Amino acid sequence: MKDIGNIFKEKREEIGIKEEEAAKDLEITIPQLENLEDGNINAFKDIFFLKELIKKYATYLNVDAEEIMDEFNDFVFDFTSRIPVEEIEQKVKELEKQNEKETRNKISSPYTRKQVRKAKLQPVYLFSIITIILVCLTFIFLNLVLDNKKQENINKIGSEYINEFAK
Repeated sequence: MKDIGNIFKEKREEIGIKEEEAAKDLEITIPQLENLEDGNINAFKDIFFLKELIKKYATYLNVDAEEIMDEFNDFVFDFTSRIPVEEIEQKVKELEKQNEKETRNKISSPYTRKQVRKAKLQPVYLFSIITIILVCLTFIFLNLVLDNKKQENINKIGSEYINEFAK
């Protein structure tokens, strides 16, 4: 990792970019940039952030990003392959137990708890919807009946006038 950091530092100095300028352009802090250039992997908690930062910095300095990433991946593989499998399994079990305890002992308020909405219609809502539909249909039916009666009345009155004029 120190080799990658040295490549970055030498290239940055060769181009004439100050640490402050590079940190601002990469949207990171100056200590993060210094740790990257020093090859201090322990300063970064998230390996994925570090990997993206290396890609971003390589592109920024116009260094072959693929070659740098290959070197970084080799470093990570060498670093992680030294960890015994039993130690990894033990750590995974510890993390699972810790997560289990946290979820079991977690106290939550109904106001902060995530609520899962069910796509199920409540009977009250279903009854309300059916009632509204029936009321609408009743109004439509009454309107049609009243219109027909009005039309019949108009026709009757019209025919009476016609009959009176015809006499």
